[in-house]
Amino acid sequence: MKNKISIYLNLLIVILEIIGFIISTSVHKRLAIEYYTEDSNLLALISSLLFVIFLLFKNKIPRWLQLFKYMTTICLTVTFLVVLFILGPMLEFNYEWLFLSEGLLFQHLLCPILSIIVFLYFDDIDLKKRDSIRGLYLTIIYATIIIILNILKIIKGPYPFLYIYEQPIYMSIIWAILIPGFAFIISVVLKKIYIKIRKIPN
Repeated sequence: MKNKISIYLNLLIVILEIIGFIISTSVHKRLAIEYYTEDSNLLALISSLLFVIFLLFKNKIPRWLQLFKYMTTICLTVTFLVVLFILGPMLEFNYEWLFLSEGLLFQHLLCPILSIIVFLYFDDIDLKKRDSIRGLYLTIIYATIIIILNILKIIKGPYPFLYIYEQPIYMSIIWAILIPGFAFIISVVLKKIYIKIRKIPN
């Protein structure tokens, strides 16, 4: 029964993500992959779609996909909380635009919250001791690439805390530590909540 619910809810995530991307690309006229939001939602779409496929045809989720689902859930949680606690205050608490406008309703709010719920209650993930660190891989890869592109002036931002030439060097260093550190805390907390809800022995 739980597998069926997981299939339905992961399929719902896929549908919502597709709707969000259709709206987002119509606004940007392209897939704006420089945004962590876009990347995390795209990866979440892929992981949820793969979950559905494996549950339908294999009835068993391979370890690599379990870890990938965990990582994408972390990314979407980071997306939601960064918007709530960092971008919100930076943009004069304009939460109506950040959470309810156009594709952001799906990518900043609905998909992150639904993904967290599905992960915690319906996806079967075998979390290992070192997975809290492995859960950061996608965020670190994004941060490394985007910082290099900013240093080379290939792109600007796209987030205010990535404007490295418009803020003191120490602020760029602080943000470079703060965001991955924030992601690590989320990784640990999600894992602990998952273990507690599923009543898995430590």
